[in-house]
Amino acid sequence: MNAEKITLVYSLKNTFVLKDIALLEEMGYRVLTLQSRPYKGILGFFWNRIREFFIGFFLVYQSQVVFSWFNDYHTTAPLFWAKIFRKPFCIIVGGYDAVSSRSLAYGIFLKKNIRQALARWNYQQADQIWVVHKSLAKGCPQARTQDGTISGIQMFIPNLETTILEIPTAYNPSFWKKKSVKKPKTILTVANISDQRTFDRKGIPLFLSLARELPDYHFTIAGIKSVAQSDEYPENVNLIGTIDASALVTLYSQHQFYFQGSKIEGLPNVLCEAMLCECIPIGSNVFGIPDAIGSTGFVFEGFNGRHTIASFLEGFDLNSKVGEKARKRIKNKYSVEKRKNAFKTFINQGINV
Repeated sequence: MNAEKITLVYSLKNTFVLKDIALLEEMGYRVLTLQSRPYKGILGFFWNRIREFFIGFFLVYQSQVVFSWFNDYHTTAPLFWAKIFRKPFCIIVGGYDAVSSRSLAYGIFLKKNIRQALARWNYQQADQIWVVHKSLAKGCPQARTQDGTISGIQMFIPNLETTILEIPTAYNPSFWKKKSVKKPKTILTVANISDQRTFDRKGIPLFLSLARELPDYHFTIAGIKSVAQSDEYPENVNLIGTIDASALVTLYSQHQFYFQGSKIEGLPNVLCEAMLCECIPIGSNVFGIPDAIGSTGFVFEGFNGRHTIASFLEGFDLNSKVGEKARKRIKNKYSVEKRKNAFKTFINQGINV
C-alpha cells in the first residue's frame, strides 16, 4: 500500500520545519515539499511565484492535504490549487505572520500592500489555522503596552471564519537532555542574528546590559553571524556562530540559565530546548514565553528590566533543583504525541474527502 502524500510549503528551512517533515515521515506519510527561498530583486521574486504556481499544481494534485509553514507569498498559489482540487489546507502560524511592529519594522500586517492583502486572503480561504501560541490568534496585550506591537490574527481580521487552533511545536526529550554538569553563574541565549532588526527583536541589547551589570557571571550568545550590531561587547560575553543541534545540546548542558528576552515571538524553540536540558529560564512576559516558563524560572516585564533580572540572579539558590522542574514542564506541555495527534486529525479530513 502506498503512503498517503502530504504537501508542506515553506520558505526557510528552519528547525521546526525540518522537525515536522521528520515527524510526518515517522508517522508513515510521504512528504512532498515546496520551498521558496527568499530572493532579492524583482526577477527572483517572480521566479518564486512561477515555481509555486506550476510546481504547486503537481504537488497539491497528488496530496491528501497541504500545510504551509507561515503565511506569506509562498502560501497563495498552493492554496489556490487546494481550493480547485478540494484538498484541505492548513496554515501554521509562527509569529511574523500575525503581528505589526512599527518600532521593529516587522510583521506581515505592518504595511497595507499586496503582501498583506494576499495574507488576508490566505487566512480567509484556508480550512484551518494553527498558531503555536494562542496570543498569535487573540493578541498579546503586554507586547502592545510595552513596545506598541499589535498582534493576533483576529485583531487584524475580526470577522474571520476559519477555524483557529492552538497547536504548539513539539520537542523530543530523549534528544534534548542534560549531558554534563552545569557551570555556575553562566547564562546563554541562542538566536540566528544577521541584522540589527533581529538583534533588537531578540533582546540582545538587554542581554548585554545585564552582562555589564553582573561582571562575575559568564554570558554566551550563540548564532550571531555578525558582531557589527554592537560596538562594545563586555569582556564576560562569549560569541559563538551558528552551530548544529548536537553542539547545542552540549551548550545548553553547560549553562545554568537561559535568557529569552524577545520582543516578538511565537513559542521559542530554543527556550523549550534549553529547559529540557535543565537550564533555568529567564524570559520576557510576551507571547508564548511566560507559558513555557511557568513557575520554573523568572519572567520579567518590560525590555529594560536588567535590575529585576539581576536581583533574581543574586538571590537565587545555585544549588536548587529548578532545572529539573523546567525539563518536566516542557516534556509534559509540548509532547511529540500531541502534535502527532493534531496532524493525524487534520490529515484524516483529507483522506475522507
